[in-house]
Amino acid sequence: MTVQDRTTTSATTSRSSAGGVDTVRWWFSGRNLKAWASAALAGALAGVVAWLLIAVPVLITWFADPLSTVSAWQALGISATGWALAHRGVVDAPEASVHIMPLLLTAVPVLLCRYAARHVLTEDDSSARTTLIGGFSAAWHGIRANELVAFVLGYLVAGLLICFGADMGAAPVSFWRATPGLLLVALTGIGLALIREHRRAENPTIARALRWLTNQIPVLARRGLKPAGEALGSLVVMALVVVVTLVALRVERVGALYAALDAGPIGVLILTVGQLLFLPNLVLWALGWMAGAGLSIGTVTVGWGATTSGDLPLIPVLAALPEPGPIPEGMWAVGALPVLAGAWLGFRSARSAPRLASWWVKARVALAACAWVGGAVLSLSWLAAGSVTPGLLGVIGTAPFAVTGALLAELLVGAGTVVTGMHLSHRRL
Repeated sequence: MTVQDRTTTSATTSRSSAGGVDTVRWWFSGRNLKAWASAALAGALAGVVAWLLIAVPVLITWFADPLSTVSAWQALGISATGWALAHRGVVDAPEASVHIMPLLLTAVPVLLCRYAARHVLTEDDSSARTTLIGGFSAAWHGIRANELVAFVLGYLVAGLLICFGADMGAAPVSFWRATPGLLLVALTGIGLALIREHRRAENPTIARALRWLTNQIPVLARRGLKPAGEALGSLVVMALVVVVTLVALRVERVGALYAALDAGPIGVLILTVGQLLFLPNLVLWALGWMAGAGLSIGTVTVGWGATTSGDLPLIPVLAALPEPGPIPEGMWAVGALPVLAGAWLGFRSARSAPRLASWWVKARVALAACAWVGGAVLSLSWLAAGSVTPGLLGVIGTAPFAVTGALLAELLVGAGTVVTGMHLSHRRL
């Protein structure tokens, strides 16, 4: 090797070490503009397709219902209103302001954003390929974050235009209050797409970038992720069982309210589908009640000890709530379920740490897992809550911070007991 070759190699190595990545510089170029425009278009199309998946059933229902008194344009406006609610928008009806998010309907745009973001991530672009990931800037370009930002902006613009279309109906949507939900849905879809890429590792550059980003999380916190996911999943399943059991036990009351409404076949179908769209909300409310935080539907509060009296909206599924007065004996026992979930979390956390690790190491894994669960429940409880103002339905759902605090306390009791017991038993062995 000549002196000139050594000098060139040394300079190249120095540049690579300084930047932590061997990559083509990202300057403002026609190629970048094309990639950003393509990503923005993908985001906009995801939003439009999500709206169409809502608008088409609404139009079919409008056409099939002979009692409908609205025009086709107003029906499209109603679909835009439903789409805005799915993004936690605030709908200003003539007599009330509605602010509640049907989480099952929200899953439609989230999954479409995930699908569209996958194509943005996997689109061939040689300028985004790197050999090493040694810093945040390299990881940013490795996951094609510039294109993902353009994707979010495209979704935001399309979403605001659809919200503008809600003015064709009877309930316009507040633009600025819909913006956070639009951003949240797009970012959630992108996050799910990145998780998929991280698991499958189909794109080497993205896999390396995501691996570098993941390694920035403390190792004990990473070990707590899987136990946290299992504990959260078990809590959701338990809450779903509570909801289904209550509806099954009071199915006659629910049916009587359907009959009293006398909405006709199309009306019953719309009412049933509308309630199913709020099924995740009901599950999260049941989870909050299991934790001991209490559930509020306007002036009615359901706690561990009793249910207060008050006026409820004529929604059949709400007939499954316990009657005013003391809670039936034995129902309070569901409060032990979060403690059992915490015990499982502690068992999995202790197993994820080395057998000869100290008690404090195992306890920190369990603490991290509890923190992951608490953060997820706090976010989901906030999304599931809502209100209809003015009126008696100023509060619908559970208080997010009260749910999170109560649940964390129960999880810590179960996890701490099991981690300590397993550690002492291993020491004796």
